[in-house]
Amino acid sequence: MRLKDPLLLGGQLLILISAAYIFIMAEQNRRWKVPILFIILISWFLFRNRRNQPVIWIGLTVFLLVDLYLDYFWLANHHFMLLFMVLSVLIYSYHKRDAILLKNVQMLLVIVVMTSVIQKVVSRQFMSGDFYYYMLNRGAVFKHFISFFPESVALAKSNSERIFELHATDPNNAKRIELNNIFPNLGQFSLIFAYVSVVIEFVVAIAILVKPRGFWTHLFLLVMILGILCTRFETGFMALLAICGVFLSNNIYLRLLYVLIFMGCLVLVITKLGFH
Repeated sequence: MRLKDPLLLGGQLLILISAAYIFIMAEQNRRWKVPILFIILISWFLFRNRRNQPVIWIGLTVFLLVDLYLDYFWLANHHFMLLFMVLSVLIYSYHKRDAILLKNVQMLLVIVVMTSVIQKVVSRQFMSGDFYYYMLNRGAVFKHFISFFPESVALAKSNSERIFELHATDPNNAKRIELNNIFPNLGQFSLIFAYVSVVIEFVVAIAILVKPRGFWTHLFLLVMILGILCTRFETGFMALLAICGVFLSNNIYLRLLYVLIFMGCLVLVITKLGFH
């Protein structure tokens, strides 16, 4: 893979994450997928020397569509993003127009990030800081940083156990519990972090829309990706954002950073330490 060829590099990275994702999802609906895989492999063997027959991309699209049809209601957002990215590259393999592929990647990235902003802004629980307050007290976010503070870990564990016990009670009894803050001023921190998250994502979305290949645009995008990974191991989603960065970035050093982030996310996805 050459850093100087973003389209080739981005395509190869997309194949890697798609293959890893499909391999993990293969445990579901195996009866459907075995014949599909057999047909794809036979087609690849017969048409592998024909450049106008992108069997790999067709195969990835088929698998993603099968999962979408059979498991629509529980698939995460990154499944849809992965499908649109694969479709964009599949269409590109026929029209061979770089500008169209890059525009598709740009607009997909803008829509994904801006949708995240809108979802947060319209959520009263998020903008009030309650979401992060609840997740932090459970130890569900910043988990690997909290582990350096034994007292905070013990409090988070205690809170999680009390929440679990509350879920097991009869809701008609209207029983309530009060969580113990894992560190002081947690409410203020949660509120500030919620607003900072929205502002950063909004800036990234606008920057990608206005200057999709700008240096500062990708610097902000990298900061956002690393920030999300520090908050929670959304490794599958962040790998896709990194691939978008590879496609759109003109700077070879920033592209290298995207590749390093992608490789780290891919390892975590394969080892199931992150969210695929």
